[in-house]
Amino acid sequence: MKIAFALFLSFIAAGASAAPRTIPVELGKEFRLKKGEVASIAGGRATLRIVKFINSPCPKGAYCIWSGQAVITELTVDGKVVPPGSKDSPYDVTVKDSDYRTFAVLVVDEPELACSRPKAAPQGECLRSLARQRSDPALCRKISDERTRGFCLEDLAEELKQDALCPEVANPTQHCLYVKAKKSGDLAACAAVVTRRARVRCFKELSVEGGGGPLSCSALAPEAAKVCRETALGPDN
Repeated sequence: MKIAFALFLSFIAAGASAAPRTIPVELGKEFRLKKGEVASIAGGRATLRIVKFINSPCPKGAYCIWSGQAVITELTVDGKVVPPGSKDSPYDVTVKDSDYRTFAVLVVDEPELACSRPKAAPQGECLRSLARQRSDPALCRKISDERTRGFCLEDLAEELKQDALCPEVANPTQHCLYVKAKKSGDLAACAAVVTRRARVRCFKELSVEGGGGPLSCSALAPEAAKVCRETALGPDN
């Protein structure tokens, strides 16, 4: 009986020692995390752990589509695992350094605050990326640079099919320029559309709606007419 009880206590002790080490971390501050450890965020409301390391670097001299190295993490918020890149995640996880075998240096932050801290991407591009990830035009409006703000709003106008965002774009160059050209019936304006998909759609739709199909292109200046015809008769993308 005593032996059985001793084994029971030994089992309990082993289970207790196997519990993962928990590290409290501050938002916006770098911390070092090993596989098997757990980072406690926002007073325990969220936790982060390393699921695995990928360490198959691209051989020297070879062409690879990615580096072959990654740190796979799992974020849990209020008891629920948040899928990586989820637009509903309240936190942004950035890998700052790693040996891709035993540890990673990470930063956890609120997404908008992460964009305001020093990092590789300028703040405007960071907010633009976040706006697309979260499908949130309000984040575009926080971009101070007018050009980047316009690109951001045009991204979402096309992706969310919300052409009502276009009047907020001071100098449209992509989807919103297509919308503007289509609204005015200005076939010549299609040539200035930067993105190929929107430019092709602009020429095709406006030439057809002009009544003469690709022949409508003849009303343009010679060079523009040539581009118009080639685009209108070419592939859709």
